[in-house]
Amino acid sequence: MRRPFLCLLILVLPALAQRSARAQGDESKIIALENLWNQMQMNHDADAMAKLLDEDFVFTDYDGTVMSKAQFLDSIRDMSYHLTVEASEDMKLHRHGDTVVITGATHEKGTYKGKPYQHQGRFTDTWMKKNGQWLCIASQLSLVSKNS
Repeated sequence: MRRPFLCLLILVLPALAQRSARAQGDESKIIALENLWNQMQMNHDADAMAKLLDEDFVFTDYDGTVMSKAQFLDSIRDMSYHLTVEASEDMKLHRHGDTVVITGATHEKGTYKGKPYQHQGRFTDTWMKKNGQWLCIASQLSLVSKNS
């Protein structure tokens, strides 16, 4: 009885280890993509951002505005915003197969039309692996506090 179990264990363990390593690699990649997202917003790099977003991407902003991919990219291009800080922290990943939901805190600071603003918030982003590439399919931002 022990021998068949041992043989099965020997066969299954490498596959489980490989799956775990792949999952860890994916999670590190998604964290890196989240940090890259912040840099793209600060640099108004909508063309690079477009490559991270699924065609059916939907964004819900802290004020309740819902945007399509095209509308969100237009907001990235908007030069009336000047970000000096765009940072995410306390990120937690929740994996469901080829879908990852990530929650975290965000801090944004800058000027809008020359007036200073600062936001503290929470976000939820949903990433899906499609054709071997992680794409964000939805993003939602909630405002925790607002200082002007």
